[in-house]
Amino acid sequence: MSQSNKGIQVTGGSFNANQVAVGSGAKAVQNTYNLANQLEKSGKGEVAQAITELLKVLEAHSDQVADKEEVTQAVEQVAEEVQKEKPNKFTLKGLLSSLKESLGSVVEIAEKVTVLQKVVAVMLGLPIL
Repeated sequence: MSQSNKGIQVTGGSFNANQVAVGSGAKAVQNTYNLANQLEKSGKGEVAQAITELLKVLEAHSDQVADKEEVTQAVEQVAEEVQKEKPNKFTLKGLLSSLKESLGSVVEIAEKVTVLQKVVAVMLGLPIL
């Protein structure tokens, strides 16, 4: 009898992974919270907090976000860019403006994007976006 395994079987060792997808239609998504933790450790706690709060509200209102995967990727790109020694201001402005434009119809999310914009602007010494 043939049996379909839709789980994970590990024998004779251990299993370590940052991302795991199991079963039919499962997806593995990079955990942006890890990026926020790295920002926290590098002294960029306000940015980390703003990103974490944005991610939480995105999860809570995910049914109202049309392109959730693309939005999450944009938030990841913001987190990755601000980690750099010299973040690209144009990249950050573009990403944050796009996030605000695409999420503006969901008030709770738009508020968190605005907070992130302000925190990043202060960090980079820019006028408030």
